Amino acid sequence: MIDYRSRFRNYVKSVSSGKRICCEFERLAVERHLRDLKNPKFYFDEAAGLRFCNFFKLLVHFKGEHAGEEFVLDHWEVFVTVMVFGWKVRKTGYRRFTYADVIIPRKNGKSTFAAGLALACMMIDGEMGAEIYSAGTDRDQASVVWGTAKSIAEKSPAISQFLWIGKKAIVMESTVSSFKPLSRELKNKDGSNPHMAVCDERHAWTSNDMFEVLKSGLGARRQALIFTITTAGRDVTVPYFKQMEYLADILRGKVVQDNQFVMIFAPDEGDDWKDPQTWKKVNPGIGSSLSLDYLRNECDEAIKKGGTIEANFKTKNLNIWVNAPDIWISDDRVRACDYGTDPATLRGQKCYAGLDIASHVDINALALFFPDLPHRPVLMHYWLPEAKINDPDRKDVVDYRLWADMGLIHPMPGNVLDTDQMSADILDILRQYDTQILSFDPFKAYHGIIQNLQKAGLGDILDEFSQGIKNMSEPTKKVESLVIGAEVDLMGDPVLRWMFGNVVLYQDPNDNIKVHKGKSRNKVDGVVALINAVGGWMSKTAEEQGRIIYNDHTLRTVRI
Repeated sequence: MIDYRSRFRNYVKSVSSGKRICCEFERLAVERHLRDLKNPKFYFDEAAGLRFCNFFKLLVHFKGEHAGEEFVLDHWEVFVTVMVFGWKVRKTGYRRFTYADVIIPRKNGKSTFAAGLALACMMIDGEMGAEIYSAGTDRDQASVVWGTAKSIAEKSPAISQFLWIGKKAIVMESTVSSFKPLSRELKNKDGSNPHMAVCDERHAWTSNDMFEVLKSGLGARRQALIFTITTAGRDVTVPYFKQMEYLADILRGKVVQDNQFVMIFAPDEGDDWKDPQTWKKVNPGIGSSLSLDYLRNECDEAIKKGGTIEANFKTKNLNIWVNAPDIWISDDRVRACDYGTDPATLRGQKCYAGLDIASHVDINALALFFPDLPHRPVLMHYWLPEAKINDPDRKDVVDYRLWADMGLIHPMPGNVLDTDQMSADILDILRQYDTQILSFDPFKAYHGIIQNLQKAGLGDILDEFSQGIKNMSEPTKKVESLVIGAEVDLMGDPVLRWMFGNVVLYQDPNDNIKVHKGKSRNKVDGVVALINAVGGWMSKTAEEQGRIIYNDHTLRTVRI
């Protein structure tokens, strides 16, 4: 039987003595605890904190190699638990910490840990009518911790006998307490009165609205807790990036907020992200929830591929805030995708087309992808009004006139695109090949181009391809893989090369990615058209094999 008292004390001793390999912030968290033992405003109730640790002995794992086994808290988890639930205000006897933030790389068991604490707050905290929430940016994210808690409860007879476990709530009837997922999509969130709320992956929260709603509901509870678990992110404009800087200053002693607990696992200044010693510093779960071999493999891939792969390794595995990479895919890799395919040899060959329809005054792009031919050629077409090509005051710093003279851009007379002429051009292009599908954004189908193609008899190949991140993620990753691996022939297209250099990606908490047009440095229409083409190919191929890749993607015609 695990002795959590000894585990807690040994952890504090090993960190404070320097015996344990740890980062500066982990050491500062322990030093703060030791320093506050002399603070007359508070007192440390070790037994109260250990009570919550011992609750985990009632829980069993529900998946993986440890399925059915009793939970055993790692040393760092014991420390966090005892801190959050053991420190109390001397004047009232209630818990000291209203807020607790644990910032740690993925695969260290943070979601499972948070799920167990949430169950404990509902079941053993003595709070009647306790409202426990798992909060996220959307329903999916809000359900991660809650779903984990649900699975744990279902597989743990010691606690399931006291609970009613439904599809959207876990209820303890004896105390009229409940545990539910909560997202900003829900209309009743303003009425929440949380005893404990888990805020999951705050790095992805684009605003603090949800946090403020939860915070405003704390007043009716004497020792409520908002428990944040997150990794670092790839967008330093989100509110939590500044919050993390503030939390770091609490540990450094630059600011004081007595009701805020902080635990951060991140590399120290000067640490090499490729060094296994750095990995050990910031991943306290090595040896229990993840292996050094896993990190080594992830790092090797990051070094070889760079771009988003490297950014993901730094943010997710090392907890380093990395703004969107300067370049999604390096120019060297894009230029390497040139195998000299003669466009004339593509006539009559099977291809998959992708269309990116922009405004009437901007670049529109058509991509033709030939996956069955050697080197998988990509043939691009672009349309742009003459006025934009010749505008000396335009912000684009490329020579559209040169590209038009080279035949790379179809110039269209006047200030706006002639949709009838563009439709005729596309129709002529597609009929030169064995075009299997033409994938496009259904929300941009109002320009008339799609309707014209429908009237021309192409209804059977028109494919509404949703631009939502869940639908765009896999083809975006596939394009990334093809280019990085030099498995595609971009045919020396300078326009597409320029557009690849402009791309900035958006990544959600579930590691889905898509091109972020709003934040990209300049035009990316050709890249989006290519992603649509590859997505249409992937989806149609999957359908032909009897598998459906995209739940929200169907092949259908457009109403005129």
